[in-house]
Amino acid sequence: MHSTSKALLAISALLFTGSLAAADAGASLFEKTHKGAKESKVASDWYGKLPEWVASLTAKNKFPETWLPLDGDFKNSPTPNKFEIRDANKNQFSAYLMVRDGADGNGLPVYKTTKNSKWIAWKSWPAKYILVTYPVETNSDDNDLVAFAAWLFSEKENDLANRVLTVVHAKNKDLAPLIEAYLTEKMGWKDPGALERWALWDMEFQKERAILIPASEKAARQAALEKDAKADFDAIVRARGDYKGKAPRRVSPTKQLILLEWEIKQYKLTYSSSEFLKNAKNTDVLASIMDSITDDKAVIKDNVEKAKALWSDKDIKGQQAKCEMMEEILRIDPMDVALRAETANSWFLFGKPAEHGNGCDRSDPIKKAIPHYVEILKIYPESSGYWLALGRCYQALEDSKHAKPCYDKVIAMEGDKGLGSTAKALQRNMDTKDENRAKSGN
Repeated sequence: MHSTSKALLAISALLFTGSLAAADAGASLFEKTHKGAKESKVASDWYGKLPEWVASLTAKNKFPETWLPLDGDFKNSPTPNKFEIRDANKNQFSAYLMVRDGADGNGLPVYKTTKNSKWIAWKSWPAKYILVTYPVETNSDDNDLVAFAAWLFSEKENDLANRVLTVVHAKNKDLAPLIEAYLTEKMGWKDPGALERWALWDMEFQKERAILIPASEKAARQAALEKDAKADFDAIVRARGDYKGKAPRRVSPTKQLILLEWEIKQYKLTYSSSEFLKNAKNTDVLASIMDSITDDKAVIKDNVEKAKALWSDKDIKGQQAKCEMMEEILRIDPMDVALRAETANSWFLFGKPAEHGNGCDRSDPIKKAIPHYVEILKIYPESSGYWLALGRCYQALEDSKHAKPCYDKVIAMEGDKGLGSTAKALQRNMDTKDENRAKSGN
């Protein structure tokens, strides 16, 4: 036999042996966890039981929260929104839109469930968002997690499947070697040797996320980490705006100061192993930003008290001075909703809308209050109080076209009670004036 033919036979034998080893890796894992069932069946069976799991929770009034790539009208959206699942059957689940309802002590968004809902097909729930909702670290059923990972692999979510199997690997010594063999097969690693744990801090969910990788993968992962460290560092610096000199500065921050504080702390956790963060120049910049935030928060607190002292019900100049001072303070931390609300309310009170809604003492302050209320409602879209205030601003300026939708929102949320009753009364006054104006031809 020619040497070339012998070489080809040898290569074929190696490939055949490799394919058998790969096949055995999956077979061995599922032999242990699912009595030798085929991987495709294990995956489909897990996904088939997902509706049962969700229904078991909703039946107990435990409503899972998740993200879906849908907008408020339930149309496809590149930016996902948060939803609460209230009910489920074999084919669909009912998703209730959640909207921002302010921020917590770290400046992170707080969400509120709305009445806006729709039945969604299970296939519209992406795998990566199912993983956010489905229990992994708290799941005591390792076989279930192996099946979940098999399904994630079927969805081409390899790193997410790895993440799930890494949890099982850490706690189940019997399955650990089988998981390593299976991961080697699925990830396409050639002669990887022992797999090692690679962990990163998940900033959004406040958890460490780990996967298993071979030593040969470390350099690529570290390079990606360094790239992300630089990008996120630049994003923090941009969001801070000017942070040197007397406040307010030329460029205001684009994120709330307390949120930037939180993000810097999370950044340090996320990139603690990066060379970028170990660079003294970069750590000094972060330290300077943190110091500037502390200083600016103190300036804000001190000046808000001074601004409040300017206000007097009988002193028009004092009222205007307070409003103008609040505008300057807001420039220091424009994403602080409470600070913006104080500014908006100051202009509103200075404008002094008529109690019956039609007209005001001063129109310019009312005009200055409007853009603030518009911004606040982006953060509190379900706040009937702010919708009422915005409606009153428009009505005071005799802008019925824009006032009516605001009152309609209040009435939709509150009905005939509380602010809903107030909105109806103001709308009646507005409609009556519009009718009289139309009759008089003015």
